[in-house]
Amino acid sequence: MKYVKPKLYHKVIKEISNTIEKITDDPRSLDRTFWTDFVEFSDPILKDKLLTTGSDKISKQIVESSSIYMISQMILQYTLFHRVLRKTGEDEIPYPKEHQPYYLRQTDSKGNEMDFYDLHSLNLMKHHYDNEDKTLNELMED
Repeated sequence: MKYVKPKLYHKVIKEISNTIEKITDDPRSLDRTFWTDFVEFSDPILKDKLLTTGSDKISKQIVESSSIYMISQMILQYTLFHRVLRKTGEDEIPYPKEHQPYYLRQTDSKGNEMDFYDLHSLNLMKHHYDNEDKTLNELMED
């Protein structure tokens, strides 16, 4: 019998941070690509009995990396939409009445036509943070 020791949470957070960095740097990570049910997307791997019960190194790595990826996607989804998105029985994603994701906006703040469909908010945020002279604590106070 092998007992699995807990991972140090700062190492888990570092793994999540590295994964978020990779996702954010990907030019395909437009806001609209996060409008999906990532739990459902991860189910084929995280519910696969052979993978989840396999004690070989590859199976364990696949399940662990898929878990980190799903958590990272959910954090980014929460960042963009203020919630984790889940499909309902009708196969649609519920969202508050009279609210739309920002990427569906069609005008700028002055009322001029502008299409936000290909918006990459995460990359814009990253560049903003990279150019700030503030510490993380100072940014969080804003």
